[in-house]
Amino acid sequence: MEGRQSRYQHLAETSSPQPPKRRKLAHHGPDDDIRWSRDGLLLSRDQYTIAWICALPIEMAAAQAMLDEVHKDLPRLMNDTNAYKLGSIENHNIVIACLPKARYGTNNASNVVTNLVRTFSSIRLGLMVGIGGGAPGPADIRLGDVVVGTFVTQYDLGKVIGDGQIQHTATPKIPDQLLSTAVSSLQAKHERNVGQVPSILRDRFEGLAGYGRPSSADCLFLSTYDHIFTVTPGCNECDHSKLVSRSWRSTYDPLIHYGGIASGNQVMRSATQRDRIARQLGVICFEMEAAGLMDILPCLPIRGICDYSDSHKNKEWQRYAAAAAAAYARELLTVLTVLPVVSAPNALPFSLQGMPASDNFIDRPSDRAALEQYLLPERCPTERRKVCILYGLGGIGKTQLSIEFARRHKASFSAVFWLDGRSEDQLRQSLAKCAIRIPELRRTSCNSDVGLCSKDDFDAAVADVMEWLARPDNTRWLLIFDNVDQDYQQGGATGAYDLRQYLPGDHGSVLVTTRLSRLQQLGKPKHLTNVNRDLSKAILERWYGEELDSDPAYETLLELLQGLPLALAQAASYMRETGIDVTSYIRIYNEQWTKLMNADDNPVTDYQQGSIATTWAVSLHTIKTQSNDSMNILRLWAFLDNKHFWHGILQGTVAPPFQKQWPTWLLDMAHDVTRFRKAMSLLLRFSMVQTRTEPKGSYTIHPVVHRWVSNLDDHRHKKEFARLALMLIGHSVPAREKKEYWTLQRRILPHAECCSLWMRKYVFELNKDTTSNCVISAIHYLGDLYADQGKLIEAKEMYDRALQGKEKTLGCDHTSTLDTVSNLGNLYAEQGKLVEAKRMYGRALQGYEKTLGCDHTSILNIVNNLGNLYAKQGKLVEAKEMYDRALQGKEKTLGCDHTSTLDTVSNLGNLYAKQGMLIEAKEMYDRALQGYEKTLGRDHTSTLNTVSNLGNLYRDQGKLVEAKEMYDRALQGKEKTLGCDHISTLNTVNNLGLLYVDQGKLIEAKEMYDRALQGYEKTLGRDHTSTLNTVNNLGSLYADQGKLVEAKEVYDRALQGYEKTLGHDHTSTLNTVNNLGSLYADQGKLVEAKEMYDRALQGKEKTLGYDHISTLNTVSNLGNLYAKQGKLVEAKEVYDRALQGYEKTLGCDHTSTLNIVNNLGLLYAKQGKLIEAKEMYDRALQGYEKTLGRDHTSTLNTVNNLGNLYADQGKLVEAKEMYDRALQGRRKTS
Repeated sequence: MEGRQSRYQHLAETSSPQPPKRRKLAHHGPDDDIRWSRDGLLLSRDQYTIAWICALPIEMAAAQAMLDEVHKDLPRLMNDTNAYKLGSIENHNIVIACLPKARYGTNNASNVVTNLVRTFSSIRLGLMVGIGGGAPGPADIRLGDVVVGTFVTQYDLGKVIGDGQIQHTATPKIPDQLLSTAVSSLQAKHERNVGQVPSILRDRFEGLAGYGRPSSADCLFLSTYDHIFTVTPGCNECDHSKLVSRSWRSTYDPLIHYGGIASGNQVMRSATQRDRIARQLGVICFEMEAAGLMDILPCLPIRGICDYSDSHKNKEWQRYAAAAAAAYARELLTVLTVLPVVSAPNALPFSLQGMPASDNFIDRPSDRAALEQYLLPERCPTERRKVCILYGLGGIGKTQLSIEFARRHKASFSAVFWLDGRSEDQLRQSLAKCAIRIPELRRTSCNSDVGLCSKDDFDAAVADVMEWLARPDNTRWLLIFDNVDQDYQQGGATGAYDLRQYLPGDHGSVLVTTRLSRLQQLGKPKHLTNVNRDLSKAILERWYGEELDSDPAYETLLELLQGLPLALAQAASYMRETGIDVTSYIRIYNEQWTKLMNADDNPVTDYQQGSIATTWAVSLHTIKTQSNDSMNILRLWAFLDNKHFWHGILQGTVAPPFQKQWPTWLLDMAHDVTRFRKAMSLLLRFSMVQTRTEPKGSYTIHPVVHRWVSNLDDHRHKKEFARLALMLIGHSVPAREKKEYWTLQRRILPHAECCSLWMRKYVFELNKDTTSNCVISAIHYLGDLYADQGKLIEAKEMYDRALQGKEKTLGCDHTSTLDTVSNLGNLYAEQGKLVEAKRMYGRALQGYEKTLGCDHTSILNIVNNLGNLYAKQGKLVEAKEMYDRALQGKEKTLGCDHTSTLDTVSNLGNLYAKQGMLIEAKEMYDRALQGYEKTLGRDHTSTLNTVSNLGNLYRDQGKLVEAKEMYDRALQGKEKTLGCDHISTLNTVNNLGLLYVDQGKLIEAKEMYDRALQGYEKTLGRDHTSTLNTVNNLGSLYADQGKLVEAKEVYDRALQGYEKTLGHDHTSTLNTVNNLGSLYADQGKLVEAKEMYDRALQGKEKTLGYDHISTLNTVSNLGNLYAKQGKLVEAKEVYDRALQGYEKTLGCDHTSTLNIVNNLGLLYAKQGKLIEAKEMYDRALQGYEKTLGRDHTSTLNTVNNLGNLYADQGKLVEAKEMYDRALQGRRKTS
């Protein structure tokens, strides 16, 4: 066996392209009256109630063949690029539309239908009729059959999981109740009688070429057999022995199947993928459009089967399949109830008067769908009044969504009234104006200008409108109360009113837009929140006037504005009007927010309430008059992170000794959760903040509101609240001893990062007073937080600031000052700056001894940390002295079972393990484990860390089964206690990867490393040392697998990261340089290997010393290299140096020592010195058996080497014995 330094780091616990813009076509002439033409009936657009959507021209041709009567075309409307065919079937007026040529998929289908329903406002239902691919399975689907969709699922929507598979996240969508009822009725009819599809096919398509049933065979191939592509179409060249055997059918007529349909943006061409998705989703058909329609229009997909969703595509069946689907759709319309077009005595022409309608509105389909479900008479057939409360932050788009709903569905209502709800006076003026639109209510004194009529006439007009709306025969109107933002229940608000007094009758539909969440009790609530990224981009483009390019700055702007429509519109308008680019806008946004938001108080003309700077001012004024607590929380929160605020964050105020430094309002809320919730309730009521679903009891605020609030105060008050935020967060940082400290630290971290930014902006005066000490302590605790989270640069900044402040206000030898010095030592040690760490520890130790005495716990902690430092330097004797001193002092001062005592016991275990004293290490770990379990419990992190270390120990001993048990227990406990992405959890995952490597289970090892790497990158970042350690381990794994190119890539990544983060001479950097040397040696690039080994050796000798274990590992690898090159004399020299160093540092029976002894045996064998080789092998074997056991892989490798030696000596019997023993041992352990 050739020895090599372990390359593994052992962790002990300490959007789609847009189509070209089309030419706009002007709309000429009215279309409201029914007119007749020689060419057919000419109806108004409002007369059409059914949409028939096709994807292909052949499908549209089949649809037109179904019409009983063809209607005259209507002039195309502006901004509608669709082409329509109009007609009727069985008294249903039908609009047929087809997708643009070669533009298929859910997105294009959505665009077509959106235009259609905007143009034909009475469209109530849709049929998506055309061809699809069957999914053979339990349902015996054949070509030409028809699938009627009982639900639709978008199968290409989801997240990628292991092996590149997609975990489907789309929610299945079911057809409208009217359509489903018609389908059930027709299905029942088919149970009794033969369906009409065959006769429709004969009657309607006779003489229409290509739409009859093809003469070619219906071939279904095995899912594992792919199509053979040839010049000629069809499957003539395919292997027909791969056909699926199916039973004979007694008829060639299409059969009707009812089941789920999978919809996506790509043609399904893989039979294996088809089968997998069909099983997962329970579908029987694949197509490309239906998912794009279901949220826009109640729709039923009907698909004729033209292929089997595999690679054996054949266009020969497409026309017949399209005809079959169209025939079923025609028969369905015979049982579908004819939808009435609203034509009532109380019907009024639709008017946009008073509505702040915008031509730049971008549709929000899912939000609009909620309003449709709540308010459309046909969707909610109850006779009672339907009330929807659309509430949310000002500028979130409530008004424009309401207008779009009204415009889109005006035909569903007999009358639509828009009411200004900002105050009671304005509401009553709006109601009085409604009288002008109602012919029977027009009064001579109020028929033109409501403002000029008398009070009596004005009041009478309002009363008449309310009475007209309350008529029992007048039930299909829609009232929209816009901007009901004053809370009458609080009193004091000018113009506030009780909305319930203006809800007429117990019928009709009412839509209320408001910022007051309290109003949701009046009806069905719909909380309008931020739009998603795609809609944000669309809004920005619409207002900017052109498409956005790929400039990353646009993504930054979208992230800043977080889907707030008014902010997006204002940003785009500002850039368009001023001509500045997005980068300049972002700079102004960050540096001159107030100036930017007030520049032109009404830059978006479609928004009546002004700019961002003014739209929230009314709400804030009300909040300020009602609650100082609410206002103060907002002002404090402005200097914290916007995403997560909860009552527990105020607990930093209750810890001594700084309780007198906090404002009274903050202390009172910290002690009284009810008062806190009352303050937050008012903010919620005005939609200034929102609740979070997880964790419960926490809140979030929109980033633009957050930025707005931070600019409300003057410089002095900003500085006061920034300091208060810093103090609060710093003193909220939990100690590591606290249960669930990690979870709390992760919640606090974003707030800490905000406070750090404000601390750099504002210089806080530090004097010898309690407030200054409170600030300095908070900064120190932020350093602790950053250090625990692996953010060492940020931790260093905080500790340096804290140290400077403490030295100025408390003095250099104050214990609090020395605490920061000690923590700086820990930080330097973590960074590998061992000289600087030693200096900090020395200063802290001298100061503590001078101030506190020799046995104080602070001193003993420093002594313990010095032991850790010496262990890192490879000075194991000195480390042992420090640990022994710390342990004796802690046992005397704190007791044997104190957690601090046990920490030192655990460190001693780590030291013994490094020295190869595995029995002594086991004793220390056992003692620490028993103490932790007794004191802290089985699932505490300290307990689990020791369990993990025991796993490391068993692994070093070759007891891989026992190691696995320990790692499994540690992993389960950490996942339960800390979560799957905690660093300590990931350390154990990494160690499991090392164990799997030892077991030769390289696939499982790869899974562990991948999981650990993803977790580290998510939690700590790409360049954190723990991340890089696992990257390094992945490189070693690839090297073991012989994937040398991949190994080189990840080693290079690790090396670059280490050099950037730790420097060129850090031990981790040098270990990866060493590993690169081993990789080059494996590749036969011996010159490059020598360069790497020389660099690693020089760096380690300089940093760690000549006899450090890591230095000796590289020396050993140099020996291996020389042996490969045949330079046996040089190999002998470096092996001798490594052996002497290991024996001195680790002892004669340490595994590293024995590895060199084994390698010397190999060297002697190469030189023909078989007696000397035998001596080396015997020594190595005895040591391995004593230290690792008879069946450890290292033991068995030496046994095998002895077999080779005996064979070279001609002692074949002895050689056979050795080979047999090695073989049996490997079988036993594999």
